[in-house]
Amino acid sequence: MASANKQHKRAQRAKTKAKQNRAKRTAPTSELELDPNDSRIDFESVDLTELFVKMRDAEKTSQQALCTVFLSDPLLELVYEQEGDEGATDFILAALIEYRNWSTEADEAAALAWIESDAFRNDYMAASQALFSNQD
Repeated sequence: MASANKQHKRAQRAKTKAKQNRAKRTAPTSELELDPNDSRIDFESVDLTELFVKMRDAEKTSQQALCTVFLSDPLLELVYEQEGDEGATDFILAALIEYRNWSTEADEAAALAWIESDAFRNDYMAASQALFSNQD
């Protein structure tokens, strides 16, 4: 588990990235300048609504089921491939904050408190361990 200072820095980066993502989604598409030759996915413009619906449905079963759905989504593998560990961590935090805001209309502070709660961490780790032990 990362130190409290490192977790705080990650949370701040995720919070900033989530805010930027919301601003980009509301910006007119003509302002986005994407290189047509870039084969990388622009994660800031990815619509996560379909994933969020699956997560919300799984959350009706349990929070661990929500985490399992999130961690097993193929998008996370692409994020790790293209962004590396730190970029993936930022994406995960930003996506979870966005999910919480989308599903419960919680503000960023409340969403972050949910992510940092012992209950969420335990469910996230259990889902992660179950998924990775099944891949062996």
